[in-house]
Amino acid sequence: MLAADAQALARELRDSGVEVVYLGDVDPRQLVSTALQEDVDAVITPTDHDGVTRLLALADAPDIAVIGPEDALAWAVGAAGERTHRRS
Repeated sequence: MLAADAQALARELRDSGVEVVYLGDVDPRQLVSTALQEDVDAVITPTDHDGVTRLLALADAPDIAVIGPEDALAWAVGAAGERTHRRS
């Protein structure tokens, strides 16, 4: 899930095969609520990583990764590799 004004990043992630839920600029509580509803693997947000991580832990979802936009493509490549290895 992408919570940033980063349309170019959203396109790059989609082109890499990642399903993207694009929210734009929302507060951390809205972000976590949507992440839980959409059953996401990661939240990409430019700010308040600690706050979002804390809210996810309180919601019993500490396994959802919280990453910055600068790390999103590297995460997507790594996550794709993990999915491939799990299928083998």
